[in-house]
Amino acid sequence: MSRNKKFTEEANGMIQEEVSESIANTGKKTLIQEIEEMKASGLVGTPEFTDKMRELEVLLGVSQISPFGTNELEIFEQNLAEMSLSDMQKLASKIGTNPYYEKPILKKSLIREFTAYTRNSRRNIMPSAVQSFVIDHNNPKHKQLLKLLNN
Repeated sequence: MSRNKKFTEEANGMIQEEVSESIANTGKKTLIQEIEEMKASGLVGTPEFTDKMRELEVLLGVSQISPFGTNELEIFEQNLAEMSLSDMQKLASKIGTNPYYEKPILKKSLIREFTAYTRNSRRNIMPSAVQSFVIDHNNPKHKQLLKLLNN
């Protein structure tokens, strides 16, 4: 599967990926399966994992939902490293924190705010499979339930 990635700069300095796939995903692993395998293998901190997470966030539209543009700390830290002081100040104003700190202090403040904002959502952007209730037609209680639902 070949992927063409194009990066475009936004006004706040964050990077947004526009991903287009030229070949359909037939018989190959899905992006979510690849990420799950990387997690199981312990490859969470690798650049390949970060790229896969970045791609998944673009597909899910996280950059439009989150004021930080991501739910991944590694990606946010990379974005901060590429930002100028004025870009960091714009982001701080956008999220409602003091933008008038010196650059190193502002960077730590933004990371602290990011961590607080994404505390419950990091590494949880992928839906997990839920075991659904299976009705056993031989079970008398299940037969009774089906009769109640049909009425």
